[in-house]
Amino acid sequence: MTCRDLVTLSPQDQLTLDAKADVSDLWEDGPSYGCQLRGAHPGRHVALIDHLAWDEDPPVVTYWLWWDAGGHTLTHASSCSDCHLPQGHPVSSGCSTYAGQCAAAAGITDSDRAMLEDLEDAVHEAETHHRCQYTAGHDGPHVRLAQSQDRPDNTSTTWWVCWPAPHTGHPYTLTVIDECPATAAADNDDGLCLLPAGHPGNHQF
Repeated sequence: MTCRDLVTLSPQDQLTLDAKADVSDLWEDGPSYGCQLRGAHPGRHVALIDHLAWDEDPPVVTYWLWWDAGGHTLTHASSCSDCHLPQGHPVSSGCSTYAGQCAAAAGITDSDRAMLEDLEDAVHEAETHHRCQYTAGHDGPHVRLAQSQDRPDNTSTTWWVCWPAPHTGHPYTLTVIDECPATAAADNDDGLCLLPAGHPGNHQF
């Protein structure tokens, strides 16, 4: 069952968000948007805004409208490789991409989310809810990429949410860890491993 949450943008809201986009007729479908995630999902609500993205096979880089009780924002980011939902969407959203992923999740505070959002040269839209990035049954603590800082001099810093396994109520930590240096095989163009250095289990590309 799809989430029933709905957001309606005022003309001023649309003008403010338009300043972040370069697509004509971005609000062609009207001012009201329903969340495209399923059921009682974690984190913010989201809707696909760029209607032209439906004409392409995923993954696509497109516009997403995100909202919660604190307000709404527009981002330009990649979709899932198998569906027209944001990359990293909840596993219960009807897509098999994350079928083998660990189900452990942790939430961070609004102040930590704001800190990650405001980092200089930040790449990602910071999230409050994080699902473990490792495969199910992994050893050691849970971890999820929280933010990347990609600088003009080609250096970067990656921030990760880490929390104990099993989760005993002990607080999470936001930790700077180097990215895994492993690269995909020569005949595979997926690039670098998506996990932190020293991760358990197989690489993820």
